[in-house]
Amino acid sequence: MDLNREALEGGARLAQVRRTKKLLMLVQVIIVLVSVLVLTVVGGQVQIKPFYFNITSFLYFVILMGLIIVVEGMFFHVLELKYLRSSSAKYYMLKSSVRRSAVIIAISAVTIVLLLTPYMADAIANYSSESGETTTTATFLNRDPLGLTTVDKIYVDSAGEAEALIVSEQNYLLYAGDMQVLRLYADKIVETSTGAWIDFPETTFGKYYIVVDSASPVEVQYTVHKTLSPTFVAFMVTFATLFIGFNGIWVAMALRIRTNYKAGAIYG
Repeated sequence: MDLNREALEGGARLAQVRRTKKLLMLVQVIIVLVSVLVLTVVGGQVQIKPFYFNITSFLYFVILMGLIIVVEGMFFHVLELKYLRSSSAKYYMLKSSVRRSAVIIAISAVTIVLLLTPYMADAIANYSSESGETTTTATFLNRDPLGLTTVDKIYVDSAGEAEALIVSEQNYLLYAGDMQVLRLYADKIVETSTGAWIDFPETTFGKYYIVVDSASPVEVQYTVHKTLSPTFVAFMVTFATLFIGFNGIWVAMALRIRTNYKAGAIYG
């Protein structure tokens, strides 16, 4: 039945194009799965305690492969048009591909709007930011367990004179007994009595300490502000734009080509 249908639609050449397409897709799926394993396990992007699974480490690769597959699909559509004999089949294939591209464009556009709108950034900050007070130390993780959000700034304030040191867990555990040495290894040091925001760079996943340094006990209030990872936002917006661009070009081409087969098509 399949052989008869292939013969009616376009013969051996059409069948070969479709087999090549399926084989290429299978190879690319295998590449994605292997790459996910390498990027997460071998690349050290997974840890148990505290739990961390950096989904972005392979999400970027999956999206890149998705874009390649979309572009390849357009190329194979052109080849199928060349070998398909039925105007109805050509018209229906183009109609389906336009509908699929329109869905991709819509999803990509929504993604861009969600990532760039201030409302989304505010919602993430309100949901994930941490606040508290301490006279000695407080800890925070600089990323969420999936690596999608990151600490971008920290606010500290106090009624009395004190300084807040932002120190990585590794340095804190090594030098916690000597405040003078700990100050040398602090990522940031800021006076808290006037209230101040500290810019926090995007770093690899880890625990950090807010250490209060004062002559007498002083309560320091802090807020750890989180936002979507700038790298994640830039990547997603860039590739969403590419998806819109490639699919927009294909929709324009397919609609123009489809008019050539509309009169002979039996599909509405």
